[in-house]
Amino acid sequence: MQELNNRSANRATAGRRRWWKAACLAIVLTTVGQCVFWTTGAATAQEGEATAVSQVILGQALVKEAKAAPVSKSKSSDELKTRPIGTKVFKTIVEVEDPSAVKAGDLVDVSLVTIGGDHAHVEKILKKVVVHSVEPARGEQPEPAKPAEEGAGEAEDAVAEHGEPELYPTLVVGLQLDSSKLEKIRTADHQGALRLTPFIDHSNDGIVQSIVHNFVSNLFQPLLLFFFMGFAIPLLHVPFEFPKALYQSLTIYLLVAIGWHGGELMAALATSELAVAGGLAVVGFIVNAFIGVAATWILRTTTPMRRIDAVTVGSYYGSDSAGTFVTCLGILATLGILADSYMPVMLAVMEIPGCLVGLFLISRLRRQGMDPSGNMPGEPGYHDSVGKDSLDDDSSDPYAHDDSQKLVPKSVGAAAAAGAHEDGGILSPKILHEVFLNPGLFMLFGGLIVGFISGRQALVDPHVVEGPNNFFVMMFKGALCLFLLEMGITACRRLQDLKSAGIGFIVFGLLAPNLFALIGIVALHGYSMALGHHFHLGTYALMAVLCGAASYIAVPAVQRIAIPEASPTLPLAASLGLTFTWNVTLGIPIYIELAKFVTESLPVT
Repeated sequence: MQELNNRSANRATAGRRRWWKAACLAIVLTTVGQCVFWTTGAATAQEGEATAVSQVILGQALVKEAKAAPVSKSKSSDELKTRPIGTKVFKTIVEVEDPSAVKAGDLVDVSLVTIGGDHAHVEKILKKVVVHSVEPARGEQPEPAKPAEEGAGEAEDAVAEHGEPELYPTLVVGLQLDSSKLEKIRTADHQGALRLTPFIDHSNDGIVQSIVHNFVSNLFQPLLLFFFMGFAIPLLHVPFEFPKALYQSLTIYLLVAIGWHGGELMAALATSELAVAGGLAVVGFIVNAFIGVAATWILRTTTPMRRIDAVTVGSYYGSDSAGTFVTCLGILATLGILADSYMPVMLAVMEIPGCLVGLFLISRLRRQGMDPSGNMPGEPGYHDSVGKDSLDDDSSDPYAHDDSQKLVPKSVGAAAAAGAHEDGGILSPKILHEVFLNPGLFMLFGGLIVGFISGRQALVDPHVVEGPNNFFVMMFKGALCLFLLEMGITACRRLQDLKSAGIGFIVFGLLAPNLFALIGIVALHGYSMALGHHFHLGTYALMAVLCGAASYIAVPAVQRIAIPEASPTLPLAASLGLTFTWNVTLGIPIYIELAKFVTESLPVT
């Protein structure tokens, strides 16, 4: 009787705690909702007044001219509707070699020109930027520079009146830029002169030539050089260990930065664009779930792996890789290829299917008689004396069998399977918490929410996001370089785990990502054709790496809790040693060319 009373008291206490937690959560959600509503309402109320001016940002060189001739508010909406959502026009004075060759709609590269010593230093900072508008500088039509022998007298007069002549003619040019590029070009505009050169398009080359060009152009970029630098550390036996605390800090920073930037850009999207993003999230979830099942089937039919290990590796490929995603973002920024702003949401959503597919397939294996060491009937080392009753018997000794089999204790997942009838499902609250609220997912979603709310506020007061952008946007590539240094070290060390995996497993780790990436590209293009909505080329590339990459953060955490019977080394050896290395070197250029081929072969009408 006393025991029943205690149980009743405990249940009552637990009930009060649940109600208290629910009340606190409701208060937090209500407060956040009010903030979003307030900022959205304020932005909407001022949209008619602010749209004309806030979309055009003047460079440092035009500040004085802007005071004399302010931007007209009557000009705005219709003229700027042709710009992609999420971009702004940066208007400043730039140098051009041939002013007559620059016109609205052209693609150009932007370089920063600074004077050092006796010569000018030219550094290319942006590629493939769209020219929005072109105007003559100082109210005069610029003329191409004349040869020295024809205009020597005029040049001497100009030197006498104005000092040294300009190396290039100047124009007032408006450039279409997203937030990250906008911050970069504004900083460069303070440091020196901006110079435009025509963008050279290699898309008309053959697919092999384009892949080679992209690979060569990326090979000596800092991102890959840092990866190769880390890869060489174990090979050369350098006594260096990357600080674990620094790696964790970099991971947190990159996830929050991706979320922040994506949320900030999403704040400027129309409702129709957000609806497209929601549909794409559903498509991505289904595609990655299919990839998880397909990878498991391929491994079971082409390799001698245990069924539990095939399922575990398949679940890794049914998820995605934050490291590959951020590397692709860096490469796209280097190549000047645009991507839709809601792709960080896809990173968060497409991380979940692999976890769920793995847990579902593992639960089936347990019901079919898997022993505590993960062996199935018919597999070497299987102990047929282990049955369902032994799982339910708390007094059974999981180590009572031969020590050579290296048996492990019963896992949380096994306990969940055994208690399915009691709890009403195969997933325990602990596993569900790890799947949907793992640290990586929380940091990414948290950054998205904070960035979205701040972005809505920035529609009224742009200064709200200036400080965070300096940290999350300007420093992103530097942090990514250090992150790739650690990834190179880990990838090289994981290659040693492949010695006993077999040639089939190695071939899978190198070729399967290309198949899965193509599936992602085709699925995205099918969604694009169904809606009649055009996606940026960078969106196709990011979708490809989300489908073609394998997890090394989220799924290992779930495996540690729910599937400890599986090999902890084989999945990471494939995802890091093989697939990650392939994706960041050759994979991403190949995916870009595949996306070009698919979109050009089947244009969206």
